[in-house]
Order: sequence, then C-alpha cells, then structure tokens
Amino acid sequence: MRVVILSIISLGFILVSCKKPSTFTQISILPQYAVIENIEDVHAIVDSCITPYIYTKVISLRGLPVDEKKVKFVEMLLPSILVSQQYLYQEITRVEHIENWILTHPKMMKMDSLFLYKLFETYNCNEIPELKIRLKPHPASIVLGQAALESGWGSSRFFKEGNNVFGIWSYDAGEDRIQALTGRDSTSIYVRSYPSIEESVNDYFETIARVNAYEEFRQKRYVSEKPFELIPLLNKYSEIGDVYTDKLKQLIESNDLTKYDSYVIRKNYFVEEVIELSQSI
Repeated sequence: MRVVILSIISLGFILVSCKKPSTFTQISILPQYAVIENIEDVHAIVDSCITPYIYTKVISLRGLPVDEKKVKFVEMLLPSILVSQQYLYQEITRVEHIENWILTHPKMMKMDSLFLYKLFETYNCNEIPELKIRLKPHPASIVLGQAALESGWGSSRFFKEGNNVFGIWSYDAGEDRIQALTGRDSTSIYVRSYPSIEESVNDYFETIARVNAYEEFRQKRYVSEKPFELIPLLNKYSEIGDVYTDKLKQLIESNDLTKYDSYVIRKNYFVEEVIELSQSI
C-alpha cells in the first residue's frame, strides 16, 4: 500500500511539473531614436560604454575634414551595430533555450515552434545548428570597415537619402528604394531605403547570414572572432575579390577600428522581460 501511495504522489508531481509553464527571460535594449540635422546632432562617444542612439535621419559627411568625418561616421554607426549584435545574440540564446527544452521534453512549446519557423524561413535553413551559425554576428570592426568602404565614410547619396550604409541593392519594386544615377548594361539599378541606420545594419547582417557565397565566412566566424582571420573570406562581397579584402584589412588597420570590438551598450539601457511560452503542441 505504501508503494502505491508513493507512486500516486510521484505521478501527481510529474503531472504538476508538466503543467508548469515554460518561460524565457528576454533581454532587450531600449534605444534612443534621434535625427541628425547638422553635425552637432551626432552624439559623441566618450568611452567604451555607449548610449544606444539610433539615427533615423542622417546628413552627408562629404564636406568635413577627413579626421572629423571618420570620427563622426563611427559615432553614427557604432550604436546601431552594437544594438544589432545584441539582438542576434539574444536570438541565439532563445534558440539554445529551445534546443535544451527539446532534449528533455517530448513536445515543443507552441511559441517556440512559431519562433523557430520564422527564423528558419528568414535565414534560409531548417536545422538548429545551422541556424546558430547563421545568426552569430561578427566583430564591429569588420562592419565599420565595410560600411566605410561602401559609403565613402558617410559621403554617398544612398547613405544620406536612404540610410543605406552598405549599398545593398533592391530587386523588389514594392519596397522603398532609390534609383542609382547610372545603371548596368542599360538596366536600372536600385538600392534599398531604410527607416533608420539600425535597419540598414540589420539587413546587412541578414544578407551575410542568408547568401550562399558567405558560407565559408559564416563557418569561420562561428569559431573565431579575430577580424583578420575573417576578412579574407569576404572576397565574394565585391566583384574585385581579394583586392576588396586587402582594402578592407588596410582600412581597419590604419584607422584602428578593432578597438571598437570591445565597446558595449550601457547596462542601464537593457531591460529584462519574462515571457511565458504558452502550451505545447
């Protein structure tokens, strides 16, 4: 009889445990949105802990002295890069939470299933290990270097008119875009227009994550965060191949951009939210 009672109690405990909701602690950043009407509107970066200013309107830096142009360009870009990186790391944390849940539970939470499905669709894959590789961001120095090359340190028309930092093309007539002044082989060229610098950075990271040409780069960045090990694997980013990566390496070295790889968002702009993940499916 004692064994039966203990079995009933144990069964009751298991049932109660199964009914306990699964939760995930989501860590987000509260950005400070701002516009730039003149150069004084660019918030200075004074140390390695920065305020997450997200600029929705910028100005061309073309007329500034070279040294000032570079400083202001970094100040305009770096907060958005760090916010985007944090978002991607948070996505990875959520994916790993789901991965661990699957190992010990027969059924997945409905919200987790929908979350994974959306990511698989966005990042063009269907397995969790591959998804984590695609989600992982690379160092800020590489992002800043490519942004500087593609926008001429904030001098391009696409940067000023569409917050397009990386010159990413548009192939969809239904999206916001800007026509280039010259085409290619009598075909018009368009580039995407974004509502903020952050959205441009987000799209850049997604492009690197989705396109097959960057597979080797993605594999390497998953195990290494050393910029100069990663840069040669971006030779397919440009038609000029190794010449492009040589320029990128030289730009990063000569402007000491690797120092920004250790910069972080100020902790008081982080917020935690406990999400209850609803019922299983």
